[in-house]
Amino acid sequence: MVTVAESEDTKTATRQASIFDLGPGAHQCWYPVALSSQLPAGKVLGRDFADGRIALYRGEDGVARAVSAYCKHMGADLSFGGEVLGNNIRCPYHHWAYGGDGHCSNIPSGDAIPKNATLFKFPLREQFGLIWIFFGEEPLYELQAFPDFDEEKHIARSYISEHDTLHCEPWIFTTNIYDFVHLRFLHGVNVANTDIKDVDPYRSLMSWEADLGAKASGGWRPEIYVCGTNSIRTIGDQGGRMKWYIAASAPLGREGTRFFFTIITTKGDGAEEFLDAQAKMHSNIQNEDVPIVNNMRLDQFNLGKSDQPMARFLRKVLKYPRTTLRELEKSAGRSRRPIETANI
Repeated sequence: MVTVAESEDTKTATRQASIFDLGPGAHQCWYPVALSSQLPAGKVLGRDFADGRIALYRGEDGVARAVSAYCKHMGADLSFGGEVLGNNIRCPYHHWAYGGDGHCSNIPSGDAIPKNATLFKFPLREQFGLIWIFFGEEPLYELQAFPDFDEEKHIARSYISEHDTLHCEPWIFTTNIYDFVHLRFLHGVNVANTDIKDVDPYRSLMSWEADLGAKASGGWRPEIYVCGTNSIRTIGDQGGRMKWYIAASAPLGREGTRFFFTIITTKGDGAEEFLDAQAKMHSNIQNEDVPIVNNMRLDQFNLGKSDQPMARFLRKVLKYPRTTLRELEKSAGRSRRPIETANI
């Protein structure tokens, strides 16, 4: 757990924080889990996630779906040999089939379908070539978007960042967006005129003016939304060119925490070069952090006045709702909705 207590001894309001294991599972947030291009129609894709595993598949209707990965019969992993039939997924072991709503809809042996034979179906969105799931029964907030995006005017690029395995929960890395001192000394990015306010219990809005130094030419004056405990969305321009940006991390089990990015700018001369440069810059900044974060001892912090924005975020982390995949699977078993007929 995290505790943040204000010291009354000094006017600098020194913060002390003790960071411990927050327990199994993950915070209830929107998490990117794959590129859309990795999931063509008829394919099943497995992902370790938080305390368990999920199966992604795309039906003949072109819709991507994400469910808990283990068959309710004998626990076979649907992502190893499972088949997509119509808009349904079939277990490779005994061919139990599950409809698009997660409920078992056919047992070819003729046995009665158990009442709790239900996979958990995740809320899912596809956006700019990324597949996102919400880790919870119902989204606590909507996935960040850009309402003014126009395919005729704008170009978007999404990718998964390559880096050494990151052994920490996503929220630990998100503290970086509030850590202006580390931005200056580690990354050479000077931030000024900052303002932070809460939009709701799950999102915050920040603005700043940044001098990117040797990282990139031109200043950056973004409007930044921090969403959940794992992602940010920025709106602004850099070096005189429009730049919209999403960065999010996901706890992918044995793969560690992985980062997914979307960068958007206006079409025209120099657009591709701009996207290349931005992808390189953000990957470089991230890779400067990874070895440090991987080797931190997260048991006690002594935070000073300049760390107040970060301390505020740590308090939110403590209160933010979490769940586990096992709990979500139990909730699916308790909920019985009309069954979709499997296309066998």
